[in-house]
Amino acid sequence: MAHSDDATKTWVSAIPTKNADGNVIEWRCKYKYTLAVSGKADYVHTFDENVRIETPSKAPTSYTKAELLTLMNKDHCDLMFTRKYAVHTTPQPTVTKDTSFDVSKLD
Repeated sequence: MAHSDDATKTWVSAIPTKNADGNVIEWRCKYKYTLAVSGKADYVHTFDENVRIETPSKAPTSYTKAELLTLMNKDHCDLMFTRKYAVHTTPQPTVTKDTSFDVSKLD
């Protein structure tokens, strides 16, 4: 199961840009994912997408949230959130410098 399936998803905003006819030519959409992390603060990522409408034909109120998510490519957002969450929760490897290393002992 993908981490995005467990995340809480909420709309932050959807701002339409309209043409002279009142039809949407572009949406600026912000959609937020939040998922708890054991022993840490919740992991939160907000996707901020500008979506051009190729053939403007609808007023802002004619759109549904589901349509906006489709325009944002929600499947891609889900995939990216899952990847980002996995990186965020994976322990980082321990890196050490050996300042006592003696290069003169190499051939």
